[in-house]
Amino acid sequence: MSLRPLNGGRLGATALWACLLSACALAPPARAVAESAATYTLTNLVERALEHSAEVQESRWQLEGARSQVTRARAAAILPRLRLETYGGLTPDAKGSYLAVSSDTSGLRPLGPFARAELEFAQPLYTFGMLTSLRRAAESGEQVERARLADRRLEVALEVKEYYYGVLVAEDLLTLVRRFADELQEWEADVDPYDPDVPVSAPYKLGLAQLELERRERELESRLQLARAALAWKTGLPEDAPLELADDGLRVEPAAVPPLDSLEAMALRRRPDWAQLRSGIAARQAQTDAARSAYYPQIFVAGGLRYAVAPNRTDQHNPFVKDEYNYFNGGVFLGLRQSFEWGLLGADLQQARARLYELKARERTAAQGIRLDVGRAHGEFRQAQHRLKAARQGRSLGREWLQIAQEEYELDPGQLKELVGAFERLAVLEQEYREAVYHHNTRLARLERTVGLELGLRPGGDQ
Repeated sequence: MSLRPLNGGRLGATALWACLLSACALAPPARAVAESAATYTLTNLVERALEHSAEVQESRWQLEGARSQVTRARAAAILPRLRLETYGGLTPDAKGSYLAVSSDTSGLRPLGPFARAELEFAQPLYTFGMLTSLRRAAESGEQVERARLADRRLEVALEVKEYYYGVLVAEDLLTLVRRFADELQEWEADVDPYDPDVPVSAPYKLGLAQLELERRERELESRLQLARAALAWKTGLPEDAPLELADDGLRVEPAAVPPLDSLEAMALRRRPDWAQLRSGIAARQAQTDAARSAYYPQIFVAGGLRYAVAPNRTDQHNPFVKDEYNYFNGGVFLGLRQSFEWGLLGADLQQARARLYELKARERTAAQGIRLDVGRAHGEFRQAQHRLKAARQGRSLGREWLQIAQEEYELDPGQLKELVGAFERLAVLEQEYREAVYHHNTRLARLERTVGLELGLRPGGDQ
């Protein structure tokens, strides 16, 4: 853009308008991408953040822990006790029987090898629903952790989107301010303060505008640096690594947003925290059932095999003689286990019921709270849409005003102050428009977070 005085100190209409369009075009210039710098899309950065987020990693391991509980609960129904113990050593020789006792009482006898093995098992037959309840509690607990993981993933994705749009809007505004500052500086150099047609205050007006643009440039540089550092931190990138974004400018994210009642229904179906609450209630109900089942007996079958051998000792076949070194026996029996600690069992059941009713009390207000959250997020998004529409209209009016102001200046150089005012106002309107786009995109992302569903229609969007 060039705003130099043309044709005897007056600005050419065609030149000014063409140059202004080049400076105020919504599409920012293509970035100079270093060959070594990786280019990241929003999707790439969200995926990186999900891989590097400590919160997500923590939830993943909590989910693995819940899965182990499910495995344990299922294994308790099939041979929960099945073990084999073997050991061996050396034992003194012992020949003969209880009828023929050795006369050697010195205790110094040869040693020989000794080995023993014991196999035992237990299988529940009927537990009055305890094992089933424990399995259902573990499975519901796994669903709780799965929903918590999904909720944290949505939260991380929202943060990355806000940082991503923050970098884009800071880059766009910084580019805009620098262009305006460069053109204003050229304009200031071309204005002749001794020209009788130029108002005396014009140089001061131009100087103040230049100072304001320089101040805004410093602020935006700091804002951009902070936004890039935040995005790199959230996505696990080194602070000093080049960060190039695939989008060449901030665009309006298109979205298909259903009516409010549809969004509320979607939220109750898809929000992870609602699923987490429902799964938590199911888990607490199963724990209550298990605590109630503890009052009843547990019927099981158990048994095992025992084998021992010591070649240097005589095997005793008399059933009234206990021989711990040579034997082979086993058996299977039916068992019943009944607990009579009524006080402790009652306390366990009371605690399980209290925890269950605690979540049920939360459930009664959770649905209303979710609808309230969705309504608030939906209202903020609609306000952002209206703000964007107004900012777009204001930008168009500002460009028309500048065109009219420069045409008036062509006829009357005394209108230079009006032209500078239009120029300054257009700069403000361009900034407001880009901030409105940022506000629109972040409110859309928050609405998606609240509903638990992607509403954007990437790729695409208007600049």
